[in-house]
Amino acid sequence: MTLKKYPVEKATKEKINELFTYRKLTDLLKITGLDKNQEFVSHLYDVQYQIYMLDAYLENQWELKKEELEVYWDAINLSLQNLGYKKKQIKPLTEEIKEYQKIEKNCRKEKWPTRETFSNFYTSKSCDVRLIRHLIYKANPGLKKLWKEDSWIYYDLITELHDDIADVGEDIHTYNGNRFLISLLRNGVDKTHDAYEHYLMNITEKAQIYFSKKLETGKNKQLAGWTSAQSKATLKLLNARISSTLLSKLSQALLLEHMN
Repeated sequence: MTLKKYPVEKATKEKINELFTYRKLTDLLKITGLDKNQEFVSHLYDVQYQIYMLDAYLENQWELKKEELEVYWDAINLSLQNLGYKKKQIKPLTEEIKEYQKIEKNCRKEKWPTRETFSNFYTSKSCDVRLIRHLIYKANPGLKKLWKEDSWIYYDLITELHDDIADVGEDIHTYNGNRFLISLLRNGVDKTHDAYEHYLMNITEKAQIYFSKKLETGKNKQLAGWTSAQSKATLKLLNARISSTLLSKLSQALLLEHMN
């Protein structure tokens, strides 16, 4: 099977580098000194790599086979075992990835991501990043003195929103459960723009309220700044996408042939 979105190992590893930088995972590794632990970092990359392989299978195959899914899941589980986690510890670590897989599989049943609320969908979609971050926190519990692990929720929601909007062009040619793309196809441009803009403003306001009470604690001021910057970048990208010629290609979307 040729993977369209992640065609070769090198390209996938470059994508992981970009993800780790963009989602501040690289910063966490540097702050904790874990970046000097080459073995640990290598294992983290492998966890993300195996998740991306599962992701690529879901995106490029409409008819999913149980035995093939099991191969990808065996690789994910092995990558966590290599980090020292036992089988009974792995199941709770990967539950959210399975929940997001269910969202992707539901597309095959005419149950589209637009049925999910923004918060539910984008929280679920950030499962891989939250897993990697959790593994870093487990390796260095002192991080919670700088940021509580759940204080990243707003940054995660906004950056996942950004990713869907940014990837809409390439996802036209896959079966990716890109909520933004699917909303464009099912709800139209204007309704999609208004809904996404409203949600972005809402979650940005919630983030401001949350961090206003915690700016003097740990490095919350820094995270508040990162979150605000991503919100502005995402709004700018949303407006650019809505007015771009890219939307003229929506009729080419692979998912259209499976929509009633």
